[in-house]
Amino acid sequence: MAEYHVGCGAFGIYAGTLMPNKTMWRNKSDVTDEAICAVRDHLMGEFIKDGKAQGGYEWKTKDGRTVSLMIHVEPQKETTTDDQ
Repeated sequence: MAEYHVGCGAFGIYAGTLMPNKTMWRNKSDVTDEAICAVRDHLMGEFIKDGKAQGGYEWKTKDGRTVSLMIHVEPQKETTTDDQ
């Protein structure tokens, strides 16, 4: 059974299988939008479960920079209806 991989390329996020040498894609699909939405939904679910409205992750890069991925969940805005 082929192993499924997810990776970042120059133009997006891809998912698919690799050649046996594991250095080239055998087949791949651009899943950028789906991947971003999945991360958003996962983080939002984790924060809401913990009673938080915001949070995120930070990573240090090899060259010493810091990368932050933060989300903030805003409360639902009230809607009004005018009967005029």
